[in-house]
Amino acid sequence: MIDDPDGIADEAYLWLRSHLEGHLCFDGERRPVKIVLGPDGRIVAPVMVAVLASGDVVLELPDGEPDSMQLSVTPERFMERGEDAALCDRWRIYHGDAPDVNWARLAIDACRHAGYYVDAEAVVVPNALASIEPAACKAINAEPARLLKAIPGSSRTTAKDVRVVGIDPDGMDVRRAFDVVRVPWPDGVEIATVEDAVAAVGSMAR
Repeated sequence: MIDDPDGIADEAYLWLRSHLEGHLCFDGERRPVKIVLGPDGRIVAPVMVAVLASGDVVLELPDGEPDSMQLSVTPERFMERGEDAALCDRWRIYHGDAPDVNWARLAIDACRHAGYYVDAEAVVVPNALASIEPAACKAINAEPARLLKAIPGSSRTTAKDVRVVGIDPDGMDVRRAFDVVRVPWPDGVEIATVEDAVAAVGSMAR
């Protein structure tokens, strides 16, 4: 395995942002899992009790193939109350009902992407748009027909089935009827305000 070359850390970060479904491997088990990234960039997921008790947990995004991402993680259990309850709500907004009642942050101990080791800190990036994210999602979702036009490969999707569930400086996460897709912002577009995000979607829908 090779230490990360120039550019691979950025590629790994974007891969993590774009792959919210994968597998958790622990104690000889391999189970499907869906994740979200919190405002601080950390991974959040509902997990089995056995995952919390395991001393060796690997998160595959989406699988164990060489061109994929594998993260050695330490599950850190938290309760669905106080400020942490918002993380559980975020997961449900993305994915629907949770399959487990146990919640954990998956702290990254090591990261391997496309055959390279990557500094774990390089992929845990706080969302600089967290403060405007709710308002931006609401504004974009106010025009679902335009949003639908901005999503590549959604010819079989109807406007009522699309909803922006998250944004960050690199793109937006759109929930469709059966999945969540990543839609990058156009090249050269910088998002700093709600108006910027709405205008970017408008330009993509033309």
